[in-house]
Amino acid sequence: MAQLTKKKISISYIIWTIIGLVIMFFTAQIFPTWGPVTELGLSMVGVFVGLLVLITATNDTIWPSLAAYIALMVHGYMNASTATSTLIGTTVILQMIAVMVICSALRETGAGQVIAKKLLTIKAVQGKPLTFSIVFLVAFLIADIFLSTFGGILFAFAVFDSIIDALGYDRKDKYVKCMNLGLYLCAMLGSSLLPFSGMVLGITSAFNKAIMESGFGFNQAVYIISAIPAGVAFIVMYAVCMKYVFKCDMSKLYNLDVNKLESLNNVESKFNKIQIVYLCSFIFGIAYSFALLLIPKSLSWYPTFASITQCGWFVIVIIILTMIRVGGKPLMDVGKHFKEGAVWSLILPVGIFTAVGGAMSASDLGFGTWLMEFLSPIFTNMSWPIFVLLIVLICSVVTNFFSNMATGVIVSSLTAPFAIAYASTSGINISVIATAIAFSSMFAYMTYAAAGPAPLILRRDGVDNKFVWSTGVLTLILYIVVATIVFTILGYIY
Repeated sequence: MAQLTKKKISISYIIWTIIGLVIMFFTAQIFPTWGPVTELGLSMVGVFVGLLVLITATNDTIWPSLAAYIALMVHGYMNASTATSTLIGTTVILQMIAVMVICSALRETGAGQVIAKKLLTIKAVQGKPLTFSIVFLVAFLIADIFLSTFGGILFAFAVFDSIIDALGYDRKDKYVKCMNLGLYLCAMLGSSLLPFSGMVLGITSAFNKAIMESGFGFNQAVYIISAIPAGVAFIVMYAVCMKYVFKCDMSKLYNLDVNKLESLNNVESKFNKIQIVYLCSFIFGIAYSFALLLIPKSLSWYPTFASITQCGWFVIVIIILTMIRVGGKPLMDVGKHFKEGAVWSLILPVGIFTAVGGAMSASDLGFGTWLMEFLSPIFTNMSWPIFVLLIVLICSVVTNFFSNMATGVIVSSLTAPFAIAYASTSGINISVIATAIAFSSMFAYMTYAAAGPAPLILRRDGVDNKFVWSTGVLTLILYIVVATIVFTILGYIY
């Protein structure tokens, strides 16, 4: 039986690989063009769809991204130099690598675990199950800023397992299932609270590219101050729903002593000097975007400061951490963390989706023009709240069945012109729109194709299809409502 299953999987892999490659390289030869879509535009649609098919079917991102890189040149959309530069040589990619390196070193210090313990040992949560649940979830939402998505999920599950084992909860208990889903979403959203790396950077970069020609730009500081309240508001409402809507039994939490949790026994309650240095360095790094937002552009040195870019600023952080000596050795082992921190399975798709997403929205290829003509009747004269609702709804639903990065890139390319209109006529901060797109695209858990970490929750002991398609669906609806309200309000404020 095992051999038969293995054979079936191999055949399926081969079939989908062939289908994906045929779509990627021969779409223009198989299908006719339509409307304003040119033959090259149709080829780029094929590259985009083929890339999605290959990533979804093979559960790999590296070789499909490299195949798309070749396709860009074969179809004549880019020459070798431009394609290579777009794939791995842009400031977006360098920024992504720099942040991965810093976060790799930061994770090694254990700062994220200290943050979690400090929040979980607050006296105000003891004997208050709902309050504890909220603080527990928000603690990991915040800690996951400094943890990898996978690492954050696994660490949160380890801590939570200690809790339920100590209290005698069954893995199939409703409270356990809901907390597992909540912790997973904390990791997905928490690792997306900063727009400096990973898929969020790819999505916001695609949005920024689409609005730059109209004189607008995406501000990463506005992203942060928009994403954080959206994430916290959702987590708080989710915890409240656990008690009053999902009817979870929280009675066993009244006597919880967090200090006795095995997973946190060896974690200090205070930051050590190295952790403080790294946290300050990271804060120093993200402060650049806030500085660009607050410093008057009329100052003589502003153009020089702005020319450094966020990418260059993070490189400066790496230089500083490497220059600092502790015990005669560099504080950051930069070689080690460039090796361990730079995850090419994320870097390559960011580069290639940025390139292909740009092609999809390019006016001279026609596909973006056709989509605008098709969607104009839907988006035209739409009120700002309804526009936000539509963005959040499309992103959060589609991402559960589609690649979350692809969802974000597509929606960014399609909605950018309409976002520009809101910014021009109503004074809406255009960066809030990009935040809604990117943040909602990370709300992925309902199928294995939703996101790379999705199997961690779908294979979690006690989490079954019935739970995912009942409570999981209600959770999705809750997010859509909360995110729509928060992003709508923030659009008016900023």
